[in-house]
Amino acid sequence: MNNMWTRNRLLKSLLALGLLPLGSFAQSKVEAQKEDLLPDKVDVIVIGSGAAGMSAAISAKDKGAKTVILEKMPIIGGNTLISSGVVNAPDEKNQKLQGIEDSNEWFYKQTLAAGHDKADPALVKVLTDRSYQTIQWLESIGVKFKKGVFQVYGGLWPRGHYPSVSHGRGYVAALSEQCRAKDIPILTNVEVVALIKEGSRVVGVEARFKNQLRKFYADKAVIIASGGFSANKALYAKMDPRLEGMTFTGASSATGEMIGIAEKAGAAVSDMEYIQCNLGPDVGYTHRSGYHLDVTRHVLVNIHGKRFVAEDGARDYLRDAVLQQPNKIVYSIVDKNGFQNLSSLFQQAGILGEIEGEHFESNDLAELAKKMKVPPENLVNTIKEYNQAVETKKDPYGREVWMLTQKIETPPFYAARVRMAVHYTMGGIVINEKAQVLSKEREPIKGLYAAGEVTTGVHGSNRVGGNGLLDAFVFGRIAGENAAVGL
Repeated sequence: MNNMWTRNRLLKSLLALGLLPLGSFAQSKVEAQKEDLLPDKVDVIVIGSGAAGMSAAISAKDKGAKTVILEKMPIIGGNTLISSGVVNAPDEKNQKLQGIEDSNEWFYKQTLAAGHDKADPALVKVLTDRSYQTIQWLESIGVKFKKGVFQVYGGLWPRGHYPSVSHGRGYVAALSEQCRAKDIPILTNVEVVALIKEGSRVVGVEARFKNQLRKFYADKAVIIASGGFSANKALYAKMDPRLEGMTFTGASSATGEMIGIAEKAGAAVSDMEYIQCNLGPDVGYTHRSGYHLDVTRHVLVNIHGKRFVAEDGARDYLRDAVLQQPNKIVYSIVDKNGFQNLSSLFQQAGILGEIEGEHFESNDLAELAKKMKVPPENLVNTIKEYNQAVETKKDPYGREVWMLTQKIETPPFYAARVRMAVHYTMGGIVINEKAQVLSKEREPIKGLYAAGEVTTGVHGSNRVGGNGLLDAFVFGRIAGENAAVGL
């Protein structure tokens, strides 16, 4: 096939899908409000403008606190902006229509078990008990969700809610609009470098703004919601040497400086070795396909064209299985139905990835295998055996029955070459169920709160897929509510 013809065909496909103007994930922007002057004193300072930060600011303002958000990057949103967007919550109405039984108690037990009982049970209880009301709150501020629920990669149960606007963009848009409407300034290019204490209380921050250091004070509290360290290659390799040389899936802003800054101010820090991996592009490539996110519609095969794992397992189990494969490279396979079920941005990534040679498409499985450079007979037999498992509801690799619902049989077929990448960091600042930051003696530090990926204790040693954003929304709101009243 002529390469220029292929490129033109794919670009036309992008235009037909309405995807080309969107640009890549890195180019997706939601601009922050512009402020020429920073207020010297407010009631509450929030560090970070992702899901946790904006949720905290909105909740604080709703309690009457004058609030400002400081964001070190030129754009807002952080990892939330480029996240898959899935939020877990038991949802009796939608789940009943799909024949799914669920409860907060089952969600709680699954989350604790998935984290190998390393999480703080009190935090997990708060997370799961407030999950559905979080969905309701998001809907109340304008977020729309697709109908039904599904089980995301590593999600363990079909309770994932997916936003109608692809990925985290819908959340960032709704949250930032709330900030605008409530007169909460979001100040970009402001990097916090220290917390200011008077005695045992945190009273403000020192920040770099326009190449100058400035001090900003908060009458009631500072909330840290700056994200984890999944983009800090040196730090995550230090914490887990197995991750040396591994790339990452998230925003480049997730470098974790606030964890160290909080520790210098007396905060307890723990579990830094708990680092989650997820499927990302091969080394040297840039387009993350997302074919694996809807577990019912994909399978994983190795370079021999054979399955090797139950794709509905926990993320640490899947990580270890992939890392044991030859060259640590695997392929995620979907058919036409699986591809069309993807978000528009993941469809875009798939098409652009085909241009670059990391994703493959064919109307014939044997031809797809040749493009993948795996044995055609093996791949054809693998998909045949998987489809038989869907029919019999018996999978030799142990998929759960409710994950055996979708055959891979409708051409064209798609494959993405993937390997493990650092995705999320479970360690960080220690908090209690009120989102108060705890000291090394495990006592609340007055005037200091934290929420989201910058904290630890919610997930244990492994995070359930779909619980990351839930954590950010739940504890962001709690932090804002409590900070505003000066708890």
